[in-house]
Amino acid sequence: MDNMKKELEDSKFEHKEIDFGTRKISKMNFSHIVTIPKKFIQSTRYEKITSIRMIMQDGCLKLVPIRAKNGDEEIDL
Repeated sequence: MDNMKKELEDSKFEHKEIDFGTRKISKMNFSHIVTIPKKFIQSTRYEKITSIRMIMQDGCLKLVPIRAKNGDEEIDL
């Protein structure tokens, strides 16, 4: 558990200048498409991240990570 918390702090420090949380939603064939930046996906050191997804009034998707998991280790963010 302590290992994952340290990795989380390291990750926040390495990418603190980048805003990953808000992405524009586009429409295509009656579907809503959201692209997640490759850098966001590559920056995570966890096998699984659980997040809350909110569609904002301006049409942006906001991702709020709440839990991360590596193997049997799990932490709340």
